This record gives sequence, structure tokens and C-alpha cells, in this order.
Amino acid sequence: TISEYLATQPWREQIKTYREVYRARRDALLESLQALMPPGTTWTVPMGGFYSWLTLPHGLDATAMLPRAVASLVAYVPGTGFYVDGQGRQNLRLSYCYPEPDRIREGVRRLAAVIEGEIDLTQTFGTGRARGSLTGSSVPAPDLQ
Repeated sequence: TISEYLATQPWREQIKTYREVYRARRDALLESLQALMPPGTTWTVPMGGFYSWLTLPHGLDATAMLPRAVASLVAYVPGTGFYVDGQGRQNLRLSYCYPEPDRIREGVRRLAAVIEGEIDLTQTFGTGRARGSLTGSSVPAPDLQ
């Protein structure tokens, strides 16, 4: 069955088409990241696959930021899901395989606004290290170091 399919179907053309589709989506992601991300944000340039790995500016936490991102109608996978030892808090995985390029650009615009908001919060209240930790009360304390 497989031999018959490979002998009679245009699978090479399908692969060419899919490579072009995913290249356009990857390029939309990378161009948007370059144009919109705040200083201190870095990302990988995928040579294949469907994802880019983004590193947030110092002091930001992708897991803590996720509810605000979802409220802004953008989502990602926090980096902690890819480690067994608690690493990855400053990382997130962005997928570009499904959305059309215009939706990718809009998602990056929204994500950049969320990251900029997190930077503002961090500059105002300190780094996210103290978030969720208790200091003798039920209220998280700001990092005053």
C-alpha cells in the first residue's frame, strides 16, 4: 500500500507546499519578534519544526505571566513544562504551525504588550522571585532588594 501511494501520489509536491506554508509562518513569527519584543528578550531561529523558544528579560516568570497573556488572548507553553528540576521559568515555547501569518503577527503584538507590562510591574514592585512566597502573612511581599 505504501509503495503504491509513493509511486502514484504527488507527495513530493505536498512536502514542498507544506515547507512553504510553514516557512511563511516561521518568518512572520521571527519578523514580528524582531520588530516588537522589548530589549532583553531573545529567541531561537528554528531550522525546522514548529516552535521557537523565547527567553524573557531578566526577572520575568513565564508561568506567573501566563494568566495575563491569556487575558490578552495570547497563549504559550511556559518553559517549566520542559524541565524536571524547576528550570525554565524565564522561558516559553511559541508555536507557529497553525495560525495564519497575520494572526501570528497579532499574537506577537499582544505578547509583547504583556511582556512590557510585566517589565513595568517588575520595575515598580521588584523581581518575581518573591511572588507567591509568604513573609509572615497571606500577602505576597514585593522584592525590596
